[in-house]
Amino acid sequence: MKKILMMLAIVATALFVVTACDKKDDDNNGGNEDNGTVTLTAPPYKDVAKILNITQDNSEGIKQLRIMESGGFMIARQAGSANARVTRAGSGGLLYEFGKFTYSNGKYVFDNGMTISFEPSGSNYDITITWRNGTTIKTVGTLDTSSSVTAGVYTDNLCSRPWKVERVIVSAVFEGKTLGKEFKGPVDLAEVKAWYETNFGVLKDQFDANTIIEGIYFDSKGLFAINYMNRNDDVGVWRWTNMNNGELIYNWNDKMQAISLFTGNASVEFTKNPESCKLILKGIVNNIDFEFTFYMKGF
Repeated sequence: MKKILMMLAIVATALFVVTACDKKDDDNNGGNEDNGTVTLTAPPYKDVAKILNITQDNSEGIKQLRIMESGGFMIARQAGSANARVTRAGSGGLLYEFGKFTYSNGKYVFDNGMTISFEPSGSNYDITITWRNGTTIKTVGTLDTSSSVTAGVYTDNLCSRPWKVERVIVSAVFEGKTLGKEFKGPVDLAEVKAWYETNFGVLKDQFDANTIIEGIYFDSKGLFAINYMNRNDDVGVWRWTNMNNGELIYNWNDKMQAISLFTGNASVEFTKNPESCKLILKGIVNNIDFEFTFYMKGF
């Protein structure tokens, strides 16, 4: 148990490396700026967001519940648990599941069929989980007290929602030439691999069939995750290096499993009308500089 909790704590404590971003707002946001900073709708569940590390074994194998201010959740389960089939495998024998929730009268209703409520009990929380088939289990957890990401408008913007990838532009500088291609979302990385190999040679990476990016999650405790269809989610941690310039750094929880094209250099910028985010990830593959520009909307 200590080993598992220590591994989960890594998701909130590691630090990382990045690049800058031009804060120019293309549509001037219809006047929706605060001293030149785009301000999106506030995260809807900021007051009830929490992370609970589960300290008691339970039939669901749940080790951590992460309630995000965006209305998203993450459940970390031990591999082999009763309902592990609905999750995707992660590092260290844990399985990660992402989705959305609603909150009413002290209960969190997840879109995977779970209903969860928490009751403080001394320094712990008594947790009641009702699974989709009506089975109810009770367990115990402690509130995660690890440090949060620097608070501010940019943090609220980035954590305000789960982000749906609508398209990505991949560009590379090779032998003095810049090559680029746009891919529509959901982004099938097998298509990115085919483009790479047409121009640069064999790419040894985990771009299997149906490696399709669904969405990207951030939370103010430092979680960063790329959510795929039919593939392990890449889960890691992030921090600002220069929040006012949208500069951040990130690191993967399992570097051997993460897509190597996504390294640790990133920046973000936001627009108000519509509320959207442009996330730029940079990496080096076979000594070639790559840039991935994700155009995303909340969902």
